[in-house]
Amino acid sequence: MTHPDHLASLKPYELAFPGPLRDRLVAAVLTGAKVSTIGLAAEYEAEGEPLPVPGERSALVDSAGRPVAVLEVTEVRVLPLGAVDLRHVLDEGEGHRSVAEWRAAHERFWHGAAMREALGDPHFTVDDTTRVVAERFRVVELPDPVAAAVAGELRLLDPAVRRSRAEAGRLLDPEFTEVGASGRFWTRDEMLAELPDKPGATDGGPRYEPSGMTGTLLAPNLVHLTYETRIAGRHALRSSLWRRSDEDSGAPWRIDYHQATPVPD
Repeated sequence: MTHPDHLASLKPYELAFPGPLRDRLVAAVLTGAKVSTIGLAAEYEAEGEPLPVPGERSALVDSAGRPVAVLEVTEVRVLPLGAVDLRHVLDEGEGHRSVAEWRAAHERFWHGAAMREALGDPHFTVDDTTRVVAERFRVVELPDPVAAAVAGELRLLDPAVRRSRAEAGRLLDPEFTEVGASGRFWTRDEMLAELPDKPGATDGGPRYEPSGMTGTLLAPNLVHLTYETRIAGRHALRSSLWRRSDEDSGAPWRIDYHQATPVPD
């Protein structure tokens, strides 16, 4: 789908660096799970960029630099890192269940080579007094329904989402059904109950490797996706239907039907 011309005139909104982390964060935004983010005040200073202000709109971009949504900033706070609270952590939608867990993950990112290079400081470290910029935002436009459906599908393959009934439940339509690779028929409640114990739900275990994901807009509110997955030597062809939700559920698109067909190697 062609993006509206006005997206090109908006400032790009970039989460993390291009790659798997950005892809996960963009998917969390497009599915309504991520409504806040945080950055280092030092990043703005190093790039000579002004701080965001409420009401400012920008184009969320993926790892390929393509605009996938229009965001509007609703709140900006500059505070010491040690003052970040659990509400902000949960609203970042990355699956962290405590401030300590969130802090450890962000310190790994901020102390990484890419961030230190961007800041021009090979020894950069953070502590409780480090100034950070906490933002809240909302999605005001999703110009590409297929991209939104793809984001939802990828998020359902994320281990942090698969083992969280709340996060997975946001993405499953109330009428969701699935025909699994084993031939079993699943209802929404059955799937949510067993998903944490199914493959791909642990950080240290095997993860689903999707490929060839393509989508077709069947109707203004309905997208059909097809793709392949591999996990632990198992190969499957998959098909999903994603439907736009009119409910204020926080997830603008939800999966209505899924089918997996095993393929012998």
